[in-house]
Order: sequence, then C-alpha cells, then structure tokens
Amino acid sequence: MPEVKLVKLRILYTNPKQEMSQIIDKIMSEASPIKEMLYGQINAISEQKIQTEISKNNTADVIRHMVNNCYPKITKLNGDQHENFEAFAESLMHYLLTNALIPSQRKVALKSIEIDIVIPDVRTLVSSPKDALVIFFPKTKNVDAMQELLKRVETIQPIKENIWLVQKTSLGLHYKTYEIDNGCSFSNMINDINAFCSSRTQSKFKIFKV
Repeated sequence: MPEVKLVKLRILYTNPKQEMSQIIDKIMSEASPIKEMLYGQINAISEQKIQTEISKNNTADVIRHMVNNCYPKITKLNGDQHENFEAFAESLMHYLLTNALIPSQRKVALKSIEIDIVIPDVRTLVSSPKDALVIFFPKTKNVDAMQELLKRVETIQPIKENIWLVQKTSLGLHYKTYEIDNGCSFSNMINDINAFCSSRTQSKFKIFKV
C-alpha cells in the first residue's frame, strides 16, 4: 500500500455543535478577508438556521445565498479573482461538510500530491478508488498548470469521473466542474456528494442527517 501522509485530518465528533464551533475557530485562526466574510455570513444566518436548512435538503439555497452575499465583496479584493473565489468556495465547503456530517479528509497528501478534499478518506481512495471522491479548488486560471496537476492526480485516483473541480468559471477541462459563476452550479455540490455517497454500498458511506 502506498505511503499515506496525513497533513490535516477531519475527525467526526459525537457532538456536532462542538465540532462546528471548532471549525469556525479554525477558520478564524487562519484569518483572511475571505474567511472573515464567511464567518460573517455564518453569523448572519446562524448555525441553527444552517443546520435546519440542511436537514430540509435546502443546502443549495444556503450556498447560493452565501455566494451571492459575498460576491461583490470578493470582487473588490486584491489578487487573482479565480484564487479568491475558489478559496472562498473551499472554506465554505469545509464548513458545510461538517454541518452535513459527511465523512471527509482535508488537506492530505498521497504520493506527494496534496489533495484539497477526499471523501470519505485516503484509505478508501487507496483501497477502492471507485468509492472515493477527490475534490480540487485549483485557485488559478493557468490551464497548463492545472492539467499537469490533474495528470498527477490521476495516478492516485484513476477514475476520472471521481475527480471534481470547483472553479470561478469553467476553463473547459474534461473533468466534472462546478462553477461559481454562470448559475452557480457549485451550489449543488453538497447534494451531489450526498448522492454519490448514498450510491455506495459500503457502510462507511452512510450519511447522518442533522
């Protein structure tokens, strides 16, 4: 079995509220304008409301609402727009995965390849790639750089359909891509992850609703 280096590991706690509090603390401990925007949105909506909407399968509406509210502020930030928007999307996805209690690991490395999110975990990715999702937030519009990285990713996840990208705007790569612009297909990602997990036969993919 290939050597697996765990850089950061998400752990499911028995107390969801405690874990969500820790996720927010983690967001704020790595302070940035983008994460402050996210924290502001979480406060504005309230964790209880977010949990309620998830339990009603309204996650897409929550994502769309948060993206729409933060969009004008993100466009005013310095730096590359693709990087800024995809960094926001990644932080939001980390938070929502926790709220939805979907098993995942974040910022892990396998064969020296850093993975933004793997569902449910690296062990499954190694032993049964068909049952694992690899999600990337490229944070660049350099197509050549992305293609080079994705070629390496395919050495650890040979099932191309199980490599998902989140981009501000699709750059035409031949992978399943969720856009923040153009209708915000990104808002459907949690629903699609749930559908993927539900279709797996292994018990480890059981999804627990709040």
